[in-house]
Amino acid sequence: MKKYSYNIYNTTTNTINNYINYVYSWMSCGLLLTSLVSWYTTKIPFILEMIFFNKLFLLTILITQFILVFILSNMINKISVNIATTLFMLYSILTGLSISSIFLIYTYSSIAISFFITSIMFAIMSIWGYTFKQDLTKLGNIALMLLIGIIISTLVNIWINSTFIIWITSYIGILSFSILIAWDTQKLKEIGLNISQEHKEQIKKYSILGALMLYLDFINLYLLILKLIGIKLNNKNENK
Repeated sequence: MKKYSYNIYNTTTNTINNYINYVYSWMSCGLLLTSLVSWYTTKIPFILEMIFFNKLFLLTILITQFILVFILSNMINKISVNIATTLFMLYSILTGLSISSIFLIYTYSSIAISFFITSIMFAIMSIWGYTFKQDLTKLGNIALMLLIGIIISTLVNIWINSTFIIWITSYIGILSFSILIAWDTQKLKEIGLNISQEHKEQIKKYSILGALMLYLDFINLYLLILKLIGIKLNNKNENK
C-alpha cells in the first residue's frame, strides 16, 4: 500500500515537472523569436515603413494577435499540437513586428537592462506563485480590475496628455502584471495536477496555452518597465 502511494506521488510529480518544463521552454522560445524578429525588422526599411506609416497594416497585426489568443485560449482542445505550436509561434512573430519600434526609440543598453529587471521580477513572482499555498484568485481579480482601469485611463489620456497619468498607470500596470504572473503560475500548477501523465498530447497542448499566458505577462511587464526606465535615443543625442 505504501509502495502504491509512493508511485502515485512520483507519477503526479513527474507530470507536473514535465508540464512546467514544457511551459517555460515554449515561453522562452516565444520570447527569443519575438526578440529576433523585433531586432531584425529594424534592418528592413520596407517592413518598418509598413508598420509606422500604414495604420491598416498595424491594425491587421493587432486584430490577428487577438484572434490567435482567442483560438488558443478557447479552442485548445479542438486543435492539434502542431496547430497550437504554429499559432503560438505566429503570435510571437507578430508581437516582434508590433514592438520593433523599441529598437528605434530606446538605447540598446536600456533595452537590455529592462529585460534583465523583468526577468528577475518574473522569476521571483513565478516562484512565489508556484510555492504559495493560499488561493491567489481574489488578488488576481483585483489585478485584472486595475488593468481595466489602466486601459480606461490610457484612452482618456489620449485627449488629456497628462504625464502624471502615464507615470501612475505605468506603476500600477507593473504591480498588476507582477500579481498576474504569480496567479497564472499558480493556475498552471493546478492544471498540471489535473493532467494525466498518459495524455502526452494534452500535456503539450496545455503547455503551449500556459506558455502564452506567461508570455503575455512577461511582454507587458517588460514594456512597462522599459517605458519607465528606458533611455530614449533622442535624449541621449541631446545630452551629447
